[in-house]
Parts: sequence; C-alpha cells; structure tokens
Amino acid sequence: MKLSLFSFLVVTLLVPNLVFGQAVQSAGKVKTVVLDAGHGGKDPGTVHGKYYEKDVTLNVALSLGKMINENYPDVKVIYTRSTDVYVTLNDRGKIANNAAADLFISIHVDAIDGTSATATGATTYVMGLDKQNSNLDVAMRENDVIVMEEDYTTTYEGYIPGSSESFIIFSLMQYAYQEQSMDFAEIVQNHYTRSTPMRDRGARQAPYLVLWNTSMPSVLTELGYMSHSEDRAFLISQKGQQTMATALFNAFSEYKSKVEGRASTIFLTDGGNTTGTTAPTTTASKPATTTTATTTTKSADSGVQYYVQISTLTEKVATNSSRFGSWRSQVSVREFGPRTFKYYVGPVATYSEAVTLQANARKDFKDAFAVAFEGDKQLNLSEARKRTDK
Repeated sequence: MKLSLFSFLVVTLLVPNLVFGQAVQSAGKVKTVVLDAGHGGKDPGTVHGKYYEKDVTLNVALSLGKMINENYPDVKVIYTRSTDVYVTLNDRGKIANNAAADLFISIHVDAIDGTSATATGATTYVMGLDKQNSNLDVAMRENDVIVMEEDYTTTYEGYIPGSSESFIIFSLMQYAYQEQSMDFAEIVQNHYTRSTPMRDRGARQAPYLVLWNTSMPSVLTELGYMSHSEDRAFLISQKGQQTMATALFNAFSEYKSKVEGRASTIFLTDGGNTTGTTAPTTTASKPATTTTATTTTKSADSGVQYYVQISTLTEKVATNSSRFGSWRSQVSVREFGPRTFKYYVGPVATYSEAVTLQANARKDFKDAFAVAFEGDKQLNLSEARKRTDK
C-alpha cells in the first residue's frame, strides 16, 4: 500500500536516513550504477532543427556505460533505456530502485526559448530547492513531460505541473541522500571544468521528478544548452559527446574511489586512454585519535574540520554508548530538528585524513561518510577542500 504524500513527508522529515537507508544493498561500495538517458521515443526533449536532445543523451549514456564496463568490470551498468524508446519519469526511478543501485545519473541537455537566448554551460542538479527558488523554471520544463503519462496525478501522488506548492513538497524528497548526491554533483562539475569547454554553472538543487523516488545518491546533469550555438555545435558532434562522457566517467571514478576509500583513481582522456591515477592513500588500520601539528595548524588557519558521520538516530543516546564500540571515546553528536541526531567521529584537519578515517570507520559502520564543518555550519566537501588542500 502506498504512503500518502503527507505521511511520506512526516517520515522523511523525522527520520531522513531511515526512509531509504535499507534500499541500497552494497553500502560503502559503488557496485551498480544506473545511467538514465533523458527523454526518448515520443518525447524528443529539447529540439533544434533536426537535432534532438534524446539522441545526444542516449549517445553520451552509452559511451559512459562502455567506459565503466571496460575500466571497472566489478561495476554493473544498467540503462533506463538503450534505444529510442519512451520511459516514464517514475519508471526510471523504479529501475534504479529495483536494481538496488548505488548511484543514479540522469543525463539531459537544457534549452531556453527565443532566438536570442544566451544561456550556456553545464549544470548538475540534486533533488531539493534552493533558498531563492531560482531553479524552478528549469525543473518545470523537464517535469512537464509527465502530461504524456496516463493518470500522472496518481503516479506522482498529487503533483500538479506548474504548481509552486507541488515543487516545494517534492523538494523534500531524496533528503536522506542529498549530501552524497551534492558531493557527486560537485565532482561532476569539477570534471566538466577541467576537461570540457562548457561553462561551469555549478551544482544546484531543483525538484526534478525523475529524482524524487530514487533510493540512492542521484543527480540530473544538463550537459549544456541546445539553444546556444556553441554548446549545440559541441554537443551534437561525436567528439563533443565523447568528451562529455569522459568527463562523467572521470567524475564517477573519483566518486567511487572516495566512497570505497581507494588509494587510486582511474582517469581517462577523450580517446579512452588512462592518464594516471590519483587519490589520498589509505594506510592506517586503527581509528585516528590525534592529528599532527602540521594538519592542526591548517585546520586553525582555515576554520574547517572534517568528520565522518557514522549514524543518524531519532533519539539522543550517550556518545559513549556501547553501540559505538571502540569508537565511543571519539564520538560527538549534533542535533538537526526535534528528532534527528547525527553522530560523528573526528575531527581531522585535511581531506586525506578524512578519507583514511572514513575507510576505518566503515569496518564497523558500513554507511559512514566524510563531512566538513566550519563551527556549526556544514560545508560542501568541494568548498572545504578548496580551503584546506592548499
């Protein structure tokens, strides 16, 4: 039986990490990735002359999947579509959930109406709503495709196309994975900046229906603008599509290494050649209890401290509780709302130390992941690293 939307929101707000937490079966690993080529079949997406968004997204998704298969044979790649067929937004999420996927990547191309449109560049979104509601128009364009579906108001639990109230409600979905999703989104944007000509429009939040019921870290990435002449010329070319797929592969590779605490990362060139491996080396075998004088100074200078989140509970327990095992002497807790308590180990002063700490913590807490704070303010990891990795 389906939860009502109201009931779902109550549960989401009170116990965010428990709503979806059991769905991902390979916690601490990235073993299954779902690649979602936007639009398809009777839904062409954005169109410019004879060029269709659905063709660009499919080519990039297939190229990306091929790179993952060739370089990570341990990863299962699943496509929501591998041909020119129509798949509902709801079914795309179901495919990912049924596969118990560890990551969902939805690939799109944006557009602005009007012959003089100047918007350009790539953006990657996670489910949510920013403080200015500035991304509503983008999400509205992508979400409007649901009117092609029969009985969409039932399928999407009362969502009304064009309704700002619906957008605000759906912005609360995917809360449990918002931080990991944003982490991956920022990695994607970094690789676009490094290896493609696309302007960096940043990692953002917007209420996309294709993300609303996915039970894993999920992003929707807009490769560029079909309405911009330079973006379009690049994205419709075979080289451009290969370049974007390569950037996405390198982002996937970096994210996988981070999640799994790997000592190396595979990066590719446009030609599919390995360019080298980089990543913090994980060497410690015991929980870190102190930091060196050098890293402590870095932390003091930047104001940033890294922790590893090991648990989220709906009631407060003592930080020295036996449930935290050998880590209890290091545990701290922060309160988020009336019934959400997050427990951390740390702090450490650098990202590389956080990766080491994360790897060690996962021996006892398989869902543990690194976070960064400046005082009471939580920072995006990419922002924290800019300030500490100097």
